[in-house]
Amino acid sequence: MRNKLLLSFLLMFLFTSCAKIQDPQFRRIDHFRLKNFGLQDAVIGFDVTYFNPNNFGVNVKAAEADIYIDSVYLGKFEQDSTVDVPKDAEFSLPLSGTVSLQTALKLNLRNVDRRDIFLKANGNVKIGKAGIYLTRPFRYEGYHRLQDINIFKK
Repeated sequence: MRNKLLLSFLLMFLFTSCAKIQDPQFRRIDHFRLKNFGLQDAVIGFDVTYFNPNNFGVNVKAAEADIYIDSVYLGKFEQDSTVDVPKDAEFSLPLSGTVSLQTALKLNLRNVDRRDIFLKANGNVKIGKAGIYLTRPFRYEGYHRLQDINIFKK
């Protein structure tokens, strides 16, 4: 009987604490870098910065996303390394992917410095704490100006 009561309280605590979890808030894309350049393709990387509004930290073990720019599929981008997410703070996920030069030629680069670019990402993220990880899907769509993306900062 005592074990059932303890289990009931534990389950109630888990359900009530889980209800208050907020999704991270997108902040910016920055630190674009060319990691490798070949005749057929290029490996590029960038950081996606979020804010964790929760009062606890987690680890992001893996993330992958299909990335589109102006509806052109660039490819699958994956997280480079495990990231510790502090509570109530910003954190960045480093992503890398291979883009074929044939795909890059499909991009509309006309007036790219003066117009909005439509960015879309669909993927999964593996998050957890204390060795327990969950995979959650995510979707992002938004318009960005090239001048707002920090390309040359390290």
